[in-house]
Amino acid sequence: MSVIIKRIDKNAMMLSSIVNTYFLADQNQKLLSHLIGDSEHLKRWDGSYAASGVNTLRFSLYMHVLSEMRAIMLDTQPKVASVHNVMKALEDTNFKSQLKKWFSDTKDLNIISLNGSVSDESVDYLRVEEASRKIIAFDNLAEVAIEKYHTLVTSELGIRVNNARNKMISHKQFQSTEFAGRRVFEATDFGLVYSDAADIVEQSHDIIFSLYSLFTKAHFDSQSSLKHHEFVANEFWSK
Repeated sequence: MSVIIKRIDKNAMMLSSIVNTYFLADQNQKLLSHLIGDSEHLKRWDGSYAASGVNTLRFSLYMHVLSEMRAIMLDTQPKVASVHNVMKALEDTNFKSQLKKWFSDTKDLNIISLNGSVSDESVDYLRVEEASRKIIAFDNLAEVAIEKYHTLVTSELGIRVNNARNKMISHKQFQSTEFAGRRVFEATDFGLVYSDAADIVEQSHDIIFSLYSLFTKAHFDSQSSLKHHEFVANEFWSK
């Protein structure tokens, strides 16, 4: 196995792990979405001891989503499966060129004719045409991933999420106040907003799945999984 193929396989493995973590974060974000804004569930428990429990659940889901999304999108540790590290690999122009060559390779493309025969000239022509389409697809996927990732990491959202984990894990889950007694921390205690959970998940989607396609030559039907997560959350909170 060549060095290039090993690097491709390594990044593909990282992206498989990133996708799995992304789906878990999305499921928790869908559950969280029922506990923010004008939530009927919050109204139901308002003024009762159960309100403390639901606030704890809300903040725990929020912490999980931001922590996991920060890890897979922004973590810079070399051994971590993160989009940051995949992007670093793409900064190597020689590797990116070899990846593009691998992505657009059509030598194993099977060409079948309805009349049972295809000339060698036709096979060569069709393979060249398919390679050209793959080159365009590669450039489009790479452009989407690189541009959207740069936009995310330099945005206010990206900066908040990158700093959020350290802000939250450096505190205990409960705090005491002189007049209100013990209460659960809220996102606002750290200069954060609950909507960041949905925003970071949504804005990371195209980045992750564009990279996944680049390193696997495959399309992931992510929308089916995301719709299922919404169904699960709706079913859970309807009970």
